[in-house]
Amino acid sequence: MRRNTSSTPWLAACGTALALLLAACGGGGIGSGGTGSEMAVGTVDGFGSIFIGGDRCDDVGAPITFDTVPGGPEPATADIKLGQRVEADLDGNSATCKILAARISPELVGVVSATSPLTVAGAQVLVNSDPLIGPVTVLDGYDSVADIQVGDRVEVHGKAVAVNGGVAVRATRIERKPSTDTWVRVAGVVQNLDSNALTFTLGALTVHYGLGTTILPPNLALANGQTVAMWSLGPVTNNAVDARFIRVLRRNFPNRSAVRIEGPVSGCGGTSPCTQFVIDGVSVVITAATQFTIGTPGDVADGRTLHVRGTFDAANGVLVASAVAARQRDPNAGVITLIGTVSEFASAGSETNFRVRGVPVSTDANTVIQAGCTIDDGQLVGIAGHIVGSSVLATHIDCVALAVGTVVDAYGAVQNLDTVASTFRLTLGPVLSNATLEWDEHTVFGNGLTAATLANGQFVGVRAVFVGNGRFLLLRVILDDTPPASPTGGLVFGTFGIAHDITASGLAVGRIPMAITGNTVIRAGVGNGVVVRAWFYRDVINQRWVALLVRPAPLY
Repeated sequence: MRRNTSSTPWLAACGTALALLLAACGGGGIGSGGTGSEMAVGTVDGFGSIFIGGDRCDDVGAPITFDTVPGGPEPATADIKLGQRVEADLDGNSATCKILAARISPELVGVVSATSPLTVAGAQVLVNSDPLIGPVTVLDGYDSVADIQVGDRVEVHGKAVAVNGGVAVRATRIERKPSTDTWVRVAGVVQNLDSNALTFTLGALTVHYGLGTTILPPNLALANGQTVAMWSLGPVTNNAVDARFIRVLRRNFPNRSAVRIEGPVSGCGGTSPCTQFVIDGVSVVITAATQFTIGTPGDVADGRTLHVRGTFDAANGVLVASAVAARQRDPNAGVITLIGTVSEFASAGSETNFRVRGVPVSTDANTVIQAGCTIDDGQLVGIAGHIVGSSVLATHIDCVALAVGTVVDAYGAVQNLDTVASTFRLTLGPVLSNATLEWDEHTVFGNGLTAATLANGQFVGVRAVFVGNGRFLLLRVILDDTPPASPTGGLVFGTFGIAHDITASGLAVGRIPMAITGNTVIRAGVGNGVVVRAWFYRDVINQRWVALLVRPAPLY
């Protein structure tokens, strides 16, 4: 890493103050605001609060769920992650992008059946490394694409693009999942519908449906060309699956509602200029009044990623574009913005691993760190970087001032618990050590902890948002372990992540490989694809990380 010795911090690239960084950095955003009903559909490409397709949106207090159906197999609670596709209801009366509710919407959940080409639940998956084409694919639970194996269970986010006369999902995120689950989710366009045999295809997957299938909306007949999401409670067998739920995805919004959407274009064919096309099931129309904030009308073509803002015309079922940004012309394409506290910091020599808002961050010799800024647990930072495999490689790191709305992660022991005022303090962390942490009815407690069982001395992990006057509102409180001691008496580090590459002598958690020795405790339930809490130390003599304790770690 190299230090920035200039008197002008890197924030100047995006503005001369933190407020401008929060409002403007992170990609090809095209503004915010409006009145009435609003919605945003796009890829998560930063945190501070959440960046969706380059727009910074405040998610404080907003319920986050999976896009599912009643009785669907998705977990009841969810966590926004980098590279996910999300749908967000926005406050149309807010001057900035304010999320009222957000739904996480994966394209595929299933088992890898082939790696060349990469195929999941009958769908070909494209891994993207070019930020000008679209969001670079985020890997979680893998160090590289080469690590993905046939039989792995994965969750894939992205959208379909045309490939060799067919379609493939251009992935924005591939996350390894535990192999113990068998249910399947596939989104796509209905083809080859046979109402007598009660079958249709989604890509190369044959879907069987019948009396045991719930179709939503009720009384809606399936038809070729419909975009649907399909759930099966059993695995894919011989490239066929029995549907338990089918929901027809209809992108119909209230008339005159403001909509912003980001994703690859389809439906242009060879038309140029292309003035009518589709993004993520939404029909878009470009008019003479449409402003191209980045790029030109000539940049609209199948497969190109656009960020569109406009007003929905319900009578004609189209989004009339008021502003368009073409990703391939965006000088900030691929920039990931992270604002929050450093957590899970582990460093030895040139090796540095940490997280900001749950995102793994790495540095190299070219990373510029603001003069006087020291990276350590609890430090509040602003990071600009880009996706490299399973982490964000930081190009710039700045220590920033605490501002209202800043979301922080921290770990420590509960003290000064006041159950009447619903507050406590945390023993560790420079940002939170002297702050009052307050929970309310929306705070999520996890790992067996409840507000009623909270007690002084318990170690917890918290996510909280600064609301001013030394007060933080707790978004979640997760019961944590009392850190174990290192047999060498040295520092002990902790991390959360997806376990992978497990053998008798080692495993990896997130980006950190760890040796397993006779002193290592591996709890029941740890397996490839499982989210775990790991405590580890540095074996200086052998220059390796060594696991002390690894256990399953439900985030909620």
